[in-house]
Amino acid sequence: MDDRHWMYTGRPSQATMTDEWIRKTNDFLEAAWSQAEGSSFLWCPCNICGNKKRKTKKVMGQHLCKYGFTPDYTRWIFHGEGHRMRDEVVRQRIDDCDADGGVGDMLHDYHEAHFGERLQEEEPEASAKAYFEMLEAAQKPLHGHTKVSQLDGIGRLMALKSQFSLSRDAFDSLLTVFGSMLPENHIMPKSMYQAQKILGALKMPYEQIHSCPNGCILFRKEHEKDAYCPKCKASRFLEVDSGDGQPKKQLTIPVKILRYLPFIPRIQQLFMTEESAQQMTWHKKGVRYNPDKMVHPSDGESWKNFDRIHRDKANEARNVRIALATDGFNPYGMVAASYSCWPVFVIPLNLPPGVLFQRQSIFVSLIIPEHPGNKMSVYMEPLIDDLVKAWDEGVWTYDRATKTNFRMYVWYQFSLHDLPAYGIFCGWCTHGKFPCPTCKAALQFIWLRKGGKYSSFDKHRQFLPADHPFRQDVKNFTKGVKIIEIAPPIMTGAAIHAQIDALRVNDGGGFVGYGEEHAWTQKSGLWRLPYIDDILLPHNIDVMHTEKNWGEALFGTVMDISDKTKDNVKARVDLAMLCDRPRYEMRTPGPGRKWKKTQADFVLTRAQKKEALEWIQKLQFPDGYATNLRRGVNLTTMRINGLKSHDYHIWIERLLPVMVRGYLPDNVWLVLAELSNFFRQLCAKELSRAVIADMEKMAPVLLCKLEKIFPPAFFNPMQHLLLHLPYEARMGGPVQFRWCYPVERCQKVLRTKCKNKCKIEASIAEAYILEEVSNFTTKYYGEKLPSVHNPPPRYNAGDNESSLSIFRGQLGSASDARYKTLNHEEWRRIMLYLLTNLSEVEPYIG
Repeated sequence: MDDRHWMYTGRPSQATMTDEWIRKTNDFLEAAWSQAEGSSFLWCPCNICGNKKRKTKKVMGQHLCKYGFTPDYTRWIFHGEGHRMRDEVVRQRIDDCDADGGVGDMLHDYHEAHFGERLQEEEPEASAKAYFEMLEAAQKPLHGHTKVSQLDGIGRLMALKSQFSLSRDAFDSLLTVFGSMLPENHIMPKSMYQAQKILGALKMPYEQIHSCPNGCILFRKEHEKDAYCPKCKASRFLEVDSGDGQPKKQLTIPVKILRYLPFIPRIQQLFMTEESAQQMTWHKKGVRYNPDKMVHPSDGESWKNFDRIHRDKANEARNVRIALATDGFNPYGMVAASYSCWPVFVIPLNLPPGVLFQRQSIFVSLIIPEHPGNKMSVYMEPLIDDLVKAWDEGVWTYDRATKTNFRMYVWYQFSLHDLPAYGIFCGWCTHGKFPCPTCKAALQFIWLRKGGKYSSFDKHRQFLPADHPFRQDVKNFTKGVKIIEIAPPIMTGAAIHAQIDALRVNDGGGFVGYGEEHAWTQKSGLWRLPYIDDILLPHNIDVMHTEKNWGEALFGTVMDISDKTKDNVKARVDLAMLCDRPRYEMRTPGPGRKWKKTQADFVLTRAQKKEALEWIQKLQFPDGYATNLRRGVNLTTMRINGLKSHDYHIWIERLLPVMVRGYLPDNVWLVLAELSNFFRQLCAKELSRAVIADMEKMAPVLLCKLEKIFPPAFFNPMQHLLLHLPYEARMGGPVQFRWCYPVERCQKVLRTKCKNKCKIEASIAEAYILEEVSNFTTKYYGEKLPSVHNPPPRYNAGDNESSLSIFRGQLGSASDARYKTLNHEEWRRIMLYLLTNLSEVEPYIG
């Protein structure tokens, strides 16, 4: 090694540099970058950075001229000399303090994603400082008798906080208890504030955007400095009386705040770990074992049609398509104050089927205070702006799987909501005489005078083939009416866009022709997306709520539950006015008597209802398959109490045909069995394209068969939506990636995070950001550390150590063992089963 005193003697000050110092410094820079292996950043050896920050070649040269070399750096171990580079030294220190926590791998991936090769000249100093504080914490053991580092310990406790939704006070108390049990001189943080500072580099960005109290505008961009709404003149901030007769005084506290959690950095984080980065290309590179079946949204025609139109972006498998979902919930409980909070979720669709809708793959992007109503497009502005930018410009992203940077483009694929949220999101009112957001104004529902609601009864014969006999039936549908109309065509994106552009605003608000010609309530921000016309299925009808509505209506009607049945007195009166079914008309009462409703063919008798409920009380399902229905059975009221959406899903697909067979006439039972099989095929994990094509033809026929059985009051808008489900399955792929079960579960988790009832949205946002940190750190846990990515087994599999073949596998019990004394008959049956199925006894038989 040459004499390197020139590094310090050749530059006595910033203004004085010898020719030798300049020449050898340039040689140093050239030599360092000759071994950079293509990287644009290296550790800067200036007196300020001290080989702790990475800089570009240009910036490093400027720093050396301005600050000089760091003292005693005569062996260039960070720039190609020596056996181990700085990264390896630091990694060894981290591994020495890593007890299955995966901290070393996590910090390496984070560093490569944030401080690796970038386009900008300077790295973000705030992020760099937070990263090096976290790096320092990873090299310090909690105390002298453990290998768990300070960073690892904090990460594990923070994961527990997120998993069990602990409050800040509870977490502080937990830290105090742990600290009291640790040896002296431990470095466990004493409060959540200190813990958050160490994990600060992992926290995702989060914006608070002030909103008009009436939802007219967001105070951003050109309105950023406004104190009052330019439309309704409402105050941006809280106002108080000055007390001296003067105008009200504005405080600095905003009236309403929209929380925005940008989704692009959260998607970029998926590329920071090798496993998830590989999974993000599954939609294009994943293996389909049966090409004739759809197993992923990318197998749907809407996805493939978009790929054909935009080949340049679709060819890159790492470009991301997202789904949006939203719904409201009351954080105070159903019986408390009437207030709703509306989170908007972003779901990356590139992931494999088994990972796609896991909780850690669903991101909260917006938290809207109160019901958005027809102002949804206003609250969606930040998200839509990012979608437009992500389509036009893309964003540079580090891919851990290939260890390269690429320009990632992101675009919207579809949305999923229940019907009311569907209407709010797309801007079409789902009430009134045009409630179908797919048919729109082309299908007008009928008004039931006594029922006081709109019905889709006899609106499905027009979807049948022209020669179908149901079209000529004048008795079983609307009496005396034949159908010659053809089905309205499904509107293309361009046609809907043109219709929206043609809307004219009324002087008093709303659009001209609302309620008579159309049902548009707002212009959705999605129409700002330059590619929206090319999406064949921009919104999805939620099969979960459709099944639930069908199940509630059928169960209440078949069991003749007084406040749930669709076959009540008002329904019979409407039936007499619309249909030719004299048997079901209300009979004229005698003097001093009530009107009498005759027994319908689709209603069980009391004795039959009792038998059916007793059968349900004896039902047993595999663990985790369904809820315990027997707990809700009430033989006094002839009901099953507490049924949820998934209970109706199981009932209508598995139990309905068995429950009513032998009780109802064959013509009724066969139609109900056909309906059950329809939903069962629709909700299959793998969808056959041939089966879906047959179901599209079957759906209008099935609805017409049901119209011949049930009264007009039975057919609400949700019943009509069954008509469009097969088409949407062909366009969008399997149902389990387009229904709301995962979104509802995420909302349940968010509800548990509402610890501060005075600041609901802020409480959710802060807790969710900490959960994101926990999800990222627990990805690197070893197999021995349970986490959300590595949950403990559901069964006590480790308790079973039998070597017999019949007992091998995960056959442990879900609860503690209980002793049971077998009688002789039970013992004989068990022995017969064992001797029949145990391979070890075969050599001794015969």
